[in-house]
Amino acid sequence: MGDAVLVELPAEPSAVLVARSFVSEHARDLDPSLQEDAELLVSELVSNAVRHGRPSILLRVRTDPPGIGIEVHDAEPTLPELPAEDPSTDRASGRGLRIVAALASAWGVEPKDGEPGKVVWFTIEPTR
Repeated sequence: MGDAVLVELPAEPSAVLVARSFVSEHARDLDPSLQEDAELLVSELVSNAVRHGRPSILLRVRTDPPGIGIEVHDAEPTLPELPAEDPSTDRASGRGLRIVAALASAWGVEPKDGEPGKVVWFTIEPTR
């Protein structure tokens, strides 16, 4: 299993760029399409944490070539749910978890162990 790295993110929109850069830096040895997908999915999860979560927001990246695992931790105990239906086309948001579900090899949401908050995670493995 690969090494994990952790960074605390600001609870503001700039966190998305910080997270994408952090993933890019630590996933540079992976297939470029896998790296691009990881950057897109981390953007979705960090955007959700900034919008709906509570500080502190932590990003954990584990590279395990040829794949990658990413976790976004925040202190909001409410667990997000995958919407049953696609949002209407006139809504500007509501698609993030659908994108994660479509592109990730696996993903999930779990309450934090022993402290308030949750972890939203995904893994991406190359298709064979």
